[in-house]
Amino acid sequence: MDRLPIEFSTIKDMKNQNLIKTFGVTDLKIHQLNLKECHSRIVEINRKKYLELKNREFKLGLEIDLKEDGSFNTISNNYYYKIYQYNNIKRFMSNIKLLKEIFKGHFIEISGKLVTGKVSFENRIEIMKLDLLEKEILGLEEIKKEKLLQEKNSLYSLALLNLVGRTPTLQSWINFRCDLDKVQFIEGDRISIERVHVIKGNDFNIRERIVMVTPVEKREIKATEVVAYRKACEISLEKIPRK
Repeated sequence: MDRLPIEFSTIKDMKNQNLIKTFGVTDLKIHQLNLKECHSRIVEINRKKYLELKNREFKLGLEIDLKEDGSFNTISNNYYYKIYQYNNIKRFMSNIKLLKEIFKGHFIEISGKLVTGKVSFENRIEIMKLDLLEKEILGLEEIKKEKLLQEKNSLYSLALLNLVGRTPTLQSWINFRCDLDKVQFIEGDRISIERVHVIKGNDFNIRERIVMVTPVEKREIKATEVVAYRKACEISLEKIPRK
């Protein structure tokens, strides 16, 4: 997928990174997949430690608990990953499969001169997102696929392109977080979010409207923010012709 990277992070600001330790070149084995000549290291971002694994095609960071003796184990909190934009479709799908195997909780076996061991990290939400990517992005019309994939469109926007016009509303759920210094909420408010996806290489854009089915609850209103998990919602999509 030339010029179409996939990238996600649960970390708000990743600018300030400190190298804690490098393990140099290592080999990785995840389930039945083997990767040679990866680089492994431990970095600190916002006072939290991460095991970072990377090669020419992907990068993955998993939050860890680093012990005084140098050993560590993963924490199922923060993480980040990126599949670089110079991959072709075949290599792109190979890296998607790799991430899915990791997020399923299969052990990541690491072997090198400076480190040997295994860790695991499970996240079902990421599996759902990657499944959607495989199903919807590769389901785009062949006549449009190459043109669309050569533009810097978001993967989520392209998934919506394959869904718009199929059904009036989609039933789904979202995680929601908003700072109270930006928007004020009170118990019982119903949240509605609207955004426009500009899709390059296409003759129309898409307006997405997300409406939460259930209102904001008292327990979801914190001191400085509103935080809600797995809120049921309805998503409607509308084509917006280009002028």
